[in-house]
Amino acid sequence: MEIYVIGYGGWISNPLLGYPSLYIKTDINILIDAGECTFAKMATCHLPWPDVVFISHKHGDHILGLPTFILMARRLGKRLKIVANKETVEAARALALITGIENALQHVEFIEAENALRIGETSFAFAATAHPVPTLAIRVEHGGKCVTYSSDTSPSDKLIELARGCDLLIHEASGNPGQEEEAHKVGHSTTADAVNIALKAGVKMLMPIHFYLEPPVVPQGVTIVVPTPCGKIVV
Repeated sequence: MEIYVIGYGGWISNPLLGYPSLYIKTDINILIDAGECTFAKMATCHLPWPDVVFISHKHGDHILGLPTFILMARRLGKRLKIVANKETVEAARALALITGIENALQHVEFIEAENALRIGETSFAFAATAHPVPTLAIRVEHGGKCVTYSSDTSPSDKLIELARGCDLLIHEASGNPGQEEEAHKVGHSTTADAVNIALKAGVKMLMPIHFYLEPPVVPQGVTIVVPTPCGKIVV
């Protein structure tokens, strides 16, 4: 399983970080979240057209790049599978409407994420996170390997169970140690939270993502994978 980092900032981060987006290669190609310019950044990383796009929730840094993929699906004659919860599917349809590309929706297959899903030889599982709008974390498994992406969340027992025993946990880190109260109020986590969750879930590696304005300070305790633009991680 290969994991590529397309973007690792938050909505108001330094724009050079990009918005949170990942690309996973198993027997299929999976794009996870699509903020602004994700298509362009994916092309810069020389990554092929995704077989599946998972959108964790409707906040702009995770969904505003989706219309480009919908329009390119029509241009390329491709079928775009979009996996999301019900509210996010409705937001994606509305986004196509307000950007004037509703005629391209015929090239889109919306799949509502439930407890589990299998596409090809790849299995997906989902868990609701602790965020102000309905948001899903995702677990991807293939060939005995596993990666979990938290999306946006404050510390969550459901996420710990979803990530249990995975090779890699990619967990949001919107604040630094000591900023927990502020972060939790708006449904986010700190780097210390991410390390604690990784330890409780028993994962092999942790990658912090969704950095805000301050450089992340990560306490000791787990093996850390540092995201870099177009960075590739093999598990």
